[in-house]
Amino acid sequence: MKKFDLIVLGGGTAGMNLIYPLTEEGWNVALVESGYIGGTCINVGCIPSKTLISSGRVMQMVREAEKWGVRTGLPQADWPAMVDRKEQLVGKIRGRGYKNVERNEHITLYEGSAVFTAPGTIEVNGEALSADKIVIATGARTKVPPVPGLDELDYLTSTSVMEIEKLSKSMIILGGGIIALEFSQLFSRLGVEVTIVQRGSRLAPNLDPDISDEVRRILEDEGVNVNTDTEISSAGREAEAMYVIDETEGGPERYMADQILVATGRAPNTDMLDLEKAGVKTNGKGYIEVDEAFKTSTEGIYAIGDVIGGMMFTHKAWHDATLLSRHLSGGEVISAENRLIPFAVFTEPEIAGIGLDQVSAVEAGYKVKVHQYPFRFQGRARAMEKYGGFIKMTVEQESGKILGAHIIGPEAGELIHELITAMHFKATVQDIKEMMHVHPTLSEAIINTASAG
Repeated sequence: MKKFDLIVLGGGTAGMNLIYPLTEEGWNVALVESGYIGGTCINVGCIPSKTLISSGRVMQMVREAEKWGVRTGLPQADWPAMVDRKEQLVGKIRGRGYKNVERNEHITLYEGSAVFTAPGTIEVNGEALSADKIVIATGARTKVPPVPGLDELDYLTSTSVMEIEKLSKSMIILGGGIIALEFSQLFSRLGVEVTIVQRGSRLAPNLDPDISDEVRRILEDEGVNVNTDTEISSAGREAEAMYVIDETEGGPERYMADQILVATGRAPNTDMLDLEKAGVKTNGKGYIEVDEAFKTSTEGIYAIGDVIGGMMFTHKAWHDATLLSRHLSGGEVISAENRLIPFAVFTEPEIAGIGLDQVSAVEAGYKVKVHQYPFRFQGRARAMEKYGGFIKMTVEQESGKILGAHIIGPEAGELIHELITAMHFKATVQDIKEMMHVHPTLSEAIINTASAG
């Protein structure tokens, strides 16, 4: 049995960003990865999807070029070329990750699936490894709903949809969250007839309600068919097409398409780890239970990233690893509670936010004032032909403290960082008003939002 200072299960963002600070201090680490180094984000998530989304944006811009006084022909989607561009970029980033591991004499890479055999011991490819400290960072995968007949179809997931050989004529997307929003717009722009089938009453139910309404309007304007308040009872195949049955009030309705993309959430990669042999507890959904310092129910075993649930973002997993590495290396007392965790959705316009929205702030007991400003009044946005969207700031009425900020509009994923900084340093809405912003820029909309009452 080989003994290490640390065993890390999972070579994604959480695992890799935990390892390097510790190896710089001389820790000998066993890294176990069942897929590719880089995890979901680099290989099948953030990077590849945003690469394809960028291609879709270019196609849409060419389609609308006359707005800018540019004459072009009708654009055509070269899907194989888009996929090849995506694969080349992913390959370069992934390759750099493997090189960094190979060069590090303190990392031993085990490619395979690990199972626990005891609290401080795992087995991978028939080899036993042990360590006083083990970190579980195995991530999550697509959660497939228990719809009768669905498992008999060759449905797509957020991973496999980026690997199809050619574009279909039509696609049903089950779900209305972030993945559904991004892929629905992408494939619609590439000429696919897209139908979203969402169980809840609105798209992206975790977003500010005004933003949910706005993004639905935008998607429908681009030709996406959006159906909410649905109850899917079964799925099947008829000739060459697939279908789902929606048991709506007033009689069942059948939606048909060439392909079905399942985007109904995520499930943790914990079911194959034999966690019970290590005494590690999970909740009812399979996510590992941890305290504010990422400690599990078993001494010496920690968990970080998507496998612990909550907001599943790469930057959140990175921050988990940053905190835990400081604790493991120097004994620093850490806490993941009350962190400001931002998010972004890479539709066009983009969506981004941090902190409480108006509804959540009121439910939390705050007396709030909402500042809102539309991009259609912003000079730079008008010059860019970007008229949709707005910035919304939720402010504590008496103190002016910024409780949250949410944006739907051009470059929202970049603009949100000014408000992240403001909230991190506890700036007030008055502080924002007094900051000089360059003219003409999109960021001027932030000072205009702060000034709006």
